[in-house]
Amino acid sequence: MIIKCPECGHQISDRAPTCPSCGVEIAGKVTRCPDCGEVYFSDEDVCPRCHRPTHEHSQVSQPAEPPHPLVAPVLPQKGKEAAPEPAPVAPKEFYERNKKEDEPKPPTPKPKKKSNKTALIVSIIIALLVCGVIFYLHKQAEDQKEMEEYKIALNNEEPLILQQYLDTFGNTAPQEHLDSIQARLEKLKSNDKEWENTLASNSRDAFKTFLSRFPNSPHKSVALNKIDSIDWAHYSSLKTEEAYKAYMSEHPDGEFYADAEDAVRKLKVNVVSDEEKAIVSNVLHNFFVSINGRDESRIVSTVAVNLTLLDKQNATNADVIEMMNKQYKEGTTAVTWRLPGKYDIKKREIGDAKYEYTTSFTATKDVESSDASQKGTKQYRVTAKVNPDGKISLLKLSQVTDQPKTEETQAEKPKADKPKAEEKPKATEKPKTTTEKPKTEKTEKPAEKKEPAPEKKQ
Repeated sequence: MIIKCPECGHQISDRAPTCPSCGVEIAGKVTRCPDCGEVYFSDEDVCPRCHRPTHEHSQVSQPAEPPHPLVAPVLPQKGKEAAPEPAPVAPKEFYERNKKEDEPKPPTPKPKKKSNKTALIVSIIIALLVCGVIFYLHKQAEDQKEMEEYKIALNNEEPLILQQYLDTFGNTAPQEHLDSIQARLEKLKSNDKEWENTLASNSRDAFKTFLSRFPNSPHKSVALNKIDSIDWAHYSSLKTEEAYKAYMSEHPDGEFYADAEDAVRKLKVNVVSDEEKAIVSNVLHNFFVSINGRDESRIVSTVAVNLTLLDKQNATNADVIEMMNKQYKEGTTAVTWRLPGKYDIKKREIGDAKYEYTTSFTATKDVESSDASQKGTKQYRVTAKVNPDGKISLLKLSQVTDQPKTEETQAEKPKADKPKAEEKPKATEKPKTTTEKPKTEKTEKPAEKKEPAPEKKQ
C-alpha cells in the first residue's frame, strides 16, 4: 500500500524499511487510523488528527487477509506465540459473526479539548489593567500640562495667551482655574482702554504712571520707547555735554545712546573743559616757574619726548636746560616770568578721544642784574602746544618790547604825563585881543611814544 511518510509526507510503500527521503523507519512502525485514515507512527498514543487511541486498531503495515468463507483462521504474528485455532463453526454462525463484525461501530468519542476560557479571562483582565494604567498616565500628563499652561497664563499680560488657555482647557481644567483666567482676561481688556488714553496724551509722566501701575503690561516695550524718544528730544535740544550725559545715564540701552556719545565727542573737540584748561595752565606754570628757580629736574618733567623748542625740532632735555641757563647772563641775580591768569586754548583731535591743545599768550620777564643794561622788563609772545599726556610738545618765544626799566625813566614818567593835561584848552576861555605878547612859559614837551620794536625771536 502506498502511504505518506508521517515524517516528511513523501509517498512510499508501507512495506519499505525506511523512507528514501528522510530515512525514518516505516515497516512495522506506522499505523493507519480507521476513523480518519491518517497514517502516523504506531508508538504515538492517539491519532494526531482525530485523537483516537492507537490501541483500538491494528497497524497498517501488515493488514490481515480476508477470512475464509467457512472459517476464519488467525495467522500468528512474528514475535508472538501462536494463538489456539478457533473451533470450527457452522456457516450460519460464521455468517452472523461476520455480520456483526461488518456492522459499523459507533464512533469513539474524541477527547475533549482543554477549555481556553481561563486564558481568555486572564487576557481580558490584563488588557483592562494595561488600559487603566495608560489612561491614568495620560490623565496625569494632561493635568500636568494644564497646570503649566495655567501658570504661564496667570503671569502673562497678553490677552491672546489667556484666551488660548480657555479655548484649550475649557472642558478639562478645574473650574477655579477657568474663573481665575477669565477674571484676569477681563481686567486686561479694561487696561487696554487706559493704554489708549496714555497714547493719546503722549506725555512722559503718563507713560511713567502707566508702567508703574502695569509693570508687566504687553505695552511695556512701546511705553519705554516712547519715554526714550521724549527724553532724547528734550536733552538733544539743550545741546550741552551735561544734557547728553544725563540722557546716557538714564537710558544706557536707549535707541539714541550712540547719537549721544557722538554728540559728546563733537562737543569735546570744540569745547575745552575746565579740567583741560587746568592741565594746560599747570604744565605751563611749572615750566616757567622752573626757569625762575633754575630747577632742572622740574623743567625736564614738563616737556614731551618729541619737543620743538624755539626753532629746534626734536630737542632734548639738555637743550631745555641750556635754554634756561642762557637767561641767566653774567651779573643776573634773578629772572622772574609772570604769566596771564587765563589762556585762549584751542584743541584738536589727533586720535581716538585724544586731543592736542594749542595756546598763545603774552608773558612778562623781569630781570634783576648788577648790570644796568641787563636789568629791566621784557615781554614775549609765547606759543605752546600740549600733548594728550599733559606735556609741552612745542614752545616758541617772540620778544614784543625791549624797554629796560631803569630809575631815570621811572622818574621822568610822571613829568611827561603833566603836560598832557595842560594841552587841553578850556572851552569857556575867550581869546585875548590885546597886542601884548603872551608870556612864554617854559613847558616840557610830552615824551614821544616809541613804536614797538620789531619782534625778535630768541
